[in-house]
Amino acid sequence: MIYDIQELQAKVDDIFAQIVTLRRQLHMHPELSEHEVNTSQLIQNELARLEIPYQSNIAGHGICATIYGKDKSHGVGLRADMDALPLTEMTDVPFKSKEPGVMHGCGHDIHTAILLGTARILNEMKEDLSGSVQLLFQPSEETIGGAEQMIGAGCLENPHVSSVIGLHVDTAVDAGCVQFIPGAMNAASCEFYVTVTGKSCHGAHPSEGIDSLLASCTMISSLQSIITRKIDPAEAALITVGQFHSGTKNNIISGESKFSGIIRTLNMDNRSFIKEQIEEICKSTARAYGASCSVEFHDSYPSLENDDQLLAWIKPVCEEVLGKDHVLLCTKPSLGADDFAYFCHGTRGLYYNIGARRPGEKNAYPIHNNRFNPDEACIKTGILTEVLAVLTVLKEESRQW
Repeated sequence: MIYDIQELQAKVDDIFAQIVTLRRQLHMHPELSEHEVNTSQLIQNELARLEIPYQSNIAGHGICATIYGKDKSHGVGLRADMDALPLTEMTDVPFKSKEPGVMHGCGHDIHTAILLGTARILNEMKEDLSGSVQLLFQPSEETIGGAEQMIGAGCLENPHVSSVIGLHVDTAVDAGCVQFIPGAMNAASCEFYVTVTGKSCHGAHPSEGIDSLLASCTMISSLQSIITRKIDPAEAALITVGQFHSGTKNNIISGESKFSGIIRTLNMDNRSFIKEQIEEICKSTARAYGASCSVEFHDSYPSLENDDQLLAWIKPVCEEVLGKDHVLLCTKPSLGADDFAYFCHGTRGLYYNIGARRPGEKNAYPIHNNRFNPDEACIKTGILTEVLAVLTVLKEESRQW
């Protein structure tokens, strides 16, 4: 379809105040992963008001809504996560969280509000859309990975979704700008849990026991050699040990120690390799100390890899509308993880950042900080670029349907 840029911008301006109000309602009443009951209801109420058909209670409290275009069997997906974090908000905004110890410290309230705004505009255009639009309001990004469960529930079918687009706020980038990262954007991750079993004894007679604490400390120090000596230094990878528990009293040799951590890699093969190396180092070290150990791995999200073709279609459109100086290309990926990665592996996906830093602001608080306070002007950029992305991808992909 042919669309008028100024008309689209005017539509975004017209609904901006209403979408900000929705965002503030979400922000004042955040809900943790797997508990997004009221958040889901607010979304459902808005979809019902817009007369957009939807299914609820997917992957917990997720919602899948469909705007049907001319082709009702094919479409493009848009995803917004909607869960909050266990943080006590320390901002002084009048719409700060009313829920003790819970805060939208990652901007998911903004993501949800943007998708609701995008839905309003695309719903008005549905008669002219060449294909359909699947709206994916996804729960549990911060914990169990609701994206994988939504895919498993069939949210990329009926209509068949060949591409999914998502965004994330970023206070390291000025509001009004977008930032694209080609290829690998976020890391694959895997949690690991190690239990070392020795033999406790009196601290005055260490030769009568087997010190699990000493063996564990050697293991933890040795793990970093995997990164520095086993992985190509040109590739990004991390091993972080975040928890260590050992002993019961200061004059007792510890008979059991436990530590746990997380692996992060941009390369899925490296994740598998590091898991093998961790197990080998831990078990061989335990044997050397006369101890035993168990190692458990819990794979988390896969790597988030942006599709080159989607980037080639969407980036020039954003440059045309926002101006080339407001469309940034970053070649430095993040080793943070995001379950949008499942959409990239389930079909093809494009994830990008929208700037949320106020003009002239220095040292803006980042996500996952209890003083995180993004510029709400980013909502306009988010809605406009999502609408443009959908129109562009539908135009290109409908030629193949």
